[in-house]
Formats: sequence, structure tokens, C-alpha cells
Amino acid sequence: MVAYIDLIILLNWCFDCLLLYWTSILLKRKIAFRRIVLGGAIGSVLILFFFSPFYNLANSVLIKIFFSLFMIFATFGFYRLKTFLKASAMFYFITFLTGGILLGVHFLFSFKFLAADTNLFFATKSYGDPVSWLFVVGGFPTAWMYSKRIFGEMEMTNLLHDGIVNVEIKIKDCFLSCAGLIDTGNQLYEPITNTPVMILSVAQCQERIPKDVLELLQENISSTNISKSIHSSWGERMHIIPYKVLGVEQQLLIAFRPDWIQLSLGDKRGRVHKGLVALTLQTVSHDGAYNCIVHPHMASSLQARDVS
Repeated sequence: MVAYIDLIILLNWCFDCLLLYWTSILLKRKIAFRRIVLGGAIGSVLILFFFSPFYNLANSVLIKIFFSLFMIFATFGFYRLKTFLKASAMFYFITFLTGGILLGVHFLFSFKFLAADTNLFFATKSYGDPVSWLFVVGGFPTAWMYSKRIFGEMEMTNLLHDGIVNVEIKIKDCFLSCAGLIDTGNQLYEPITNTPVMILSVAQCQERIPKDVLELLQENISSTNISKSIHSSWGERMHIIPYKVLGVEQQLLIAFRPDWIQLSLGDKRGRVHKGLVALTLQTVSHDGAYNCIVHPHMASSLQARDVS
């Protein structure tokens, strides 16, 4: 078997860089690319030991751990022991997880069951087989691009989850409960009283809304039918909110004054003392993660609960 040392070192270097890159994403730490390259280069040095008189050192578990910790130090630095150990644990987790996946895929394509006479045995293709090298060469850039997209989506999901609160609303005899997204871009106010407005989708709970109110939501509010809306079940609590959407002329939104609005997030809870609830039949989240867009001014009511 012919071993191309330069290709082995290059391949190991690339995968070490990939593992360090994944680790930085999961740790939510922005690391300069040159530091990731440096960390990967340190890990590749260990490969040289296998082709030298010091190959016994490369087989030592302690030496392997030393090089991996040195890679973490070169890439992430050392600020506190707890932070360093967290980065090391995450790096090992990513390494073992990735190694298991690659090993499983490799054996899926290269594992063979052979039979000779009555003796059964198993075999895999040689290390230098073109199929395995094509798999590695093609799999690495694919893994890099795939990881950027998947981990990027995970990051967005985490950020989205951090901004989701539990929302409870009471309007007369109607009680609504849903998940709401705190949207800093929502600057919708009632123009006369300057009251913040949250937007609630009732697409999934129409049975709880009075029939005449649903009919109002299905119509386009204009100056000709405002008088009709005043005589609805919630007419005395109704407010007409003008709003604009990019590329669309100014429209009117129906909002109601609730009895109360209560928000909760973890150990924080708060009541909104000043706020309106605008209802819409349209969904506000394509994946159903939330049904309400909470005004950021309302989120200021969240306070940690006293557990003493």
C-alpha cells in the first residue's frame, strides 16, 4: 500500500479545522479564521510522529490529549479554567460525533461480506481505494457547506427561542393563551393615546372569538363600515389602527382593549398595564412557533418572580 504523507496531513488538517469551526459555532464564539487554521495545523503535527522514530509517542493517549488541548488553547485561548474545559468538552463531543458518522457512512459503501468455502469473513476496501478517497475529497466541502447552513439555522432557532414568551390575554369573556415573539421591529402604536399594540393571529382559535368579530376581521375595514363594527360584541373596546407595509398603501387594523395581558418567560412574569391587541386571521409564523407578535415596550413588564 502506498501512503501519500502530504495528502494525509492535508486531509487531517482540513478536518481538524472543520471540527474547530463547528466547536466555535456551538460555543457561540466568533474566532478568527487564522486561529482555526493554526489549531488545525497543530493537530496535524501529530501525524508526523507516525512516520518518524517517535511513532510510539503518537500512540500514547496522554500525547493525543495534550495535542488536542493545545489545539483548543491556540484556537480559543485561555481566559478561565471553566471556559477552557467547556471548549475542550465541546470539541471532543463534535470529534466523536463526526467520527461516528463518517465511519458509519464509510462502512456503508465499502463494507463487504465475503464467503470462501465454509469460512465466513468480512472485509473492507483498502485505504487507498479511489472510492474512499473520492468520498473524503467530495465529502469534506459538502460537510463544510452543510454545517454552515445547519448550524446557522440552529443559531437562528436559538435566538428565536430566546425571544419567545408565553402570552395570556383576557377580553371580556374570551381567554386566549399562546406563544408570542418579542419583535424589536414592531413599533405599532395607537396614534391618539400612543398605546403599544401587539398583533395576535386567531387563525387557530377562531371558535373562541365572537362570530360578529370574526366577520369584521374577514372584511376590509374602511370608513363605510366602521359604524357597523362599533355595534359588534367588542365594539366598545375597539380601536382602528392605521399601519403601513412596504409596497402597500396605508391600511387599517382592528385592535381591542383587553381586560389584561400577562407575559411570562422562565422565572419572569409581568402584567401589561397599557396595551392593545390587534387581531388578524393571517398566520404570523410559517412554522407555528408563535402566534403573536409582542411589542417590545410590553416586554419591559417582565420581572423576576420572588421565590423566597
